[in-house]
Amino acid sequence: MKLGKVIKLISCLCATTILLFGCTNANNEEKDDVSIEEPTKIVVGIPQDIDSLDPHLSNATGTQEVMYNVFTGLFSPTSSGELVPEIAESYTTNYDMTTYTFKLHPNIKFHDGSDLTSADVKYSLDRLCGKTSDQDKPLSSSYANVIDNVVAEDDYTVVVNLKQADVAFLSKMTVAIVPENSGATQAENPVGAGPYKFKSYTPGVSLVLEKNENYYISNQPYIDVAEFKIFSDMNTAVLSLSNGEINLMNITEDIIPQIPTDRFTIVDYPMNTVQLLGLNNDFEPFKNKKVREAINYAIDKDEIISMISPNAAKLGSNFSPVMSLYYKEGLENMYATDIEKAKSLLKEAGYEDLKFTCRVASEYKLNVEATQIIREQLLKAGIDMQIDIIDWSTWLDDVYTNRNHEATVVGFTGKLDPDGILKRYVSDYSKNFINYNNPEYDNLISIAAKEVDNNKRINYYKEAQKLLADDASSVFIMDPSNHVVVDNKLEGYVNYPINFIDLRTLRFK
Repeated sequence: MKLGKVIKLISCLCATTILLFGCTNANNEEKDDVSIEEPTKIVVGIPQDIDSLDPHLSNATGTQEVMYNVFTGLFSPTSSGELVPEIAESYTTNYDMTTYTFKLHPNIKFHDGSDLTSADVKYSLDRLCGKTSDQDKPLSSSYANVIDNVVAEDDYTVVVNLKQADVAFLSKMTVAIVPENSGATQAENPVGAGPYKFKSYTPGVSLVLEKNENYYISNQPYIDVAEFKIFSDMNTAVLSLSNGEINLMNITEDIIPQIPTDRFTIVDYPMNTVQLLGLNNDFEPFKNKKVREAINYAIDKDEIISMISPNAAKLGSNFSPVMSLYYKEGLENMYATDIEKAKSLLKEAGYEDLKFTCRVASEYKLNVEATQIIREQLLKAGIDMQIDIIDWSTWLDDVYTNRNHEATVVGFTGKLDPDGILKRYVSDYSKNFINYNNPEYDNLISIAAKEVDNNKRINYYKEAQKLLADDASSVFIMDPSNHVVVDNKLEGYVNYPINFIDLRTLRFK
């Protein structure tokens, strides 16, 4: 058959096909059975606003647990708390653990389409240390005090030289890697290499992420769009849950009876968080150890737990039993409730009419409720604790950054290594807003960070926990139970020993 006849035949067939489909659709006798699948969307409720979209500037755990979906580091945690390679395919270290060589995964792209290379890793770590043209002051002492220099040997090999051995170093490598020279724009347009990319953010309302089609793990994530809706009022959040507007959300104990179990499943697990009444050790009355002891004796932790988180673990220091290997047992009952002893200690210290103010963030209901119970308990010992309920952004600025407080109730979130948990009380640590100061404690934490014998390291951290308790540095209350409401239409939910709302494995059934 000649080419001309072939073309004519195809043209006739096409015309006939068009006519047939045109007639069929016009008469509604037959519908096209090809359907276009709607994009999937998950809505997650969160109780607080985003403090910064820049992962190197964010301090709030509530922000970080969301933005872990946008950014990724050289390593990431498993659900059991182990560290596994993420951007790094493998690593080696020298004999004294002062040099780490990372081989990078060669097929990772940032959300802007650029390849992730050693230059980006070097830039990210240098930025944290205050060694880039756009950042000449350290953003984190945890990195600046440890890292000597970073060398990009080739496109996919990075060498990090440390000032001294730091056995917690790998846990620090979960920090976000961002594109080279992107620091100036990260707060407005965050770009990472995680499973989701930034789409939009409306302060106080919501953060919207969309699926990263180029995520290096094939077939993940499963859901196309994720919206994190901000609910400063829990009653509004519960109403939204009941109306089916939310698929996933952390809730407090008292909300559980309001959750329709035919539509939702509640997942419970320890938070690896330390809820405490933080006492500012630079506040004049609290400089006196007897005053701090008196407050510890006046507080009934068992009552607080039974009223607001019945399955929580009672604590005696800033460490949760979830981290069982390093946990110092026997401290939780060191200050068994004794009102008369509390009064006696206050009299000895010259503070029989003690008054102080406790600042607490309104967005965290568990902490507000604990504060209200503590106030009533302290009144029995003649202590007048006023409550100043402030919003989360004010708490971050005044209490966390500027240490403008006399006391505060807060939850210290857990880390993947004990150094990250207990370093918070080192005297010169920038985030030690409790202002605890004990040279013996500082020395223990410093030695432990360099100790390669893990048995010795365990003992150092246990001694440090005991010092915090002996000094009555604050009132360590509990590790609250975490309650997560999960839509029954979802599967693949995974919890972690750190705060992380992991969207990668979630899918609709």
